[in-house]
Amino acid sequence: MKVKNNRDINQKQLLLLVLILTFSLSSCKEDRRREEVARIVNEWIGKEIKFPENMPCFVLGKDTLPEFCDESFHKEYKILLYVDSTGCNVCRLDLFEWQQVIEETDSLFPNKVGFLLFFQPQDIEEVSDWILYNRFDHPVFMDTNGLINRLNRFPQAMQYQCFLLDKDNKVLAIGNPALNIHIWELYKQIISDEKETEPRILTAIEVDKTVHDYGKIRKGSTNSADFTVYNTGTNPLVISRISVACGCTNVVWDKQPIAPGQSTTIRVEMTSEETGFFSKTVVVYCNADESPTRLTVTGETSE
Repeated sequence: MKVKNNRDINQKQLLLLVLILTFSLSSCKEDRRREEVARIVNEWIGKEIKFPENMPCFVLGKDTLPEFCDESFHKEYKILLYVDSTGCNVCRLDLFEWQQVIEETDSLFPNKVGFLLFFQPQDIEEVSDWILYNRFDHPVFMDTNGLINRLNRFPQAMQYQCFLLDKDNKVLAIGNPALNIHIWELYKQIISDEKETEPRILTAIEVDKTVHDYGKIRKGSTNSADFTVYNTGTNPLVISRISVACGCTNVVWDKQPIAPGQSTTIRVEMTSEETGFFSKTVVVYCNADESPTRLTVTGETSE
């Protein structure tokens, strides 16, 4: 899609964006909520985002040089995420998913997209420790006073304030690509300047199991579960992203296409830090009719 000006997002994409942002609503509230989302999208497309000056920037939980953090502000496109103090619980920062989005973006669009991640933590030390724990090595801005929200008055109806911006910091699209694969497809379409989204080449998959029970495990120990995914369709299988819940410290999978008739293994490694029963979900996004596929790990942690 050729963006002729900052408000020039075509009606098909605007409708798609509204549907994406409302598809999970209950039917009794759907119409009213869709109208509200449509109003927000129409209002914010083309708006210029203002950024506070001299915002503290951190990499791996440590203060860093301002010029290093400023690089993202000068890209052709920018993805802005603002998480306020309510959402800035460490388990809700979704660092694993954002790391995947950043890596995929760097591969598809080298030096074209900057990521501006603004967190408003109640406890900077807790967030810094979580960044280190996840080995998240991208710059983040610790906006303890919510200055970026004060400057822009983000729509409060949206839990996560996430925008795709052009080089002039004007909004091209709204939505969180780390939590919604359809939003991410829309972002990629705009960044790649495609007039129409090419049809996705789909295949079919089966998994050997959807639940793995670790049984009784020791607190602090790391435990692995392997799930086998079979490509039962006629096209190559590509796992584009895997979303994990708190407690899943690492997920390993083959990022290369899996040929028809072949299989691959998804390994979930989890370190449980709390005692008691647990159940964690891993969401697998791929080019299959069944996508996303949900896998679950369960067990009981003891001292």
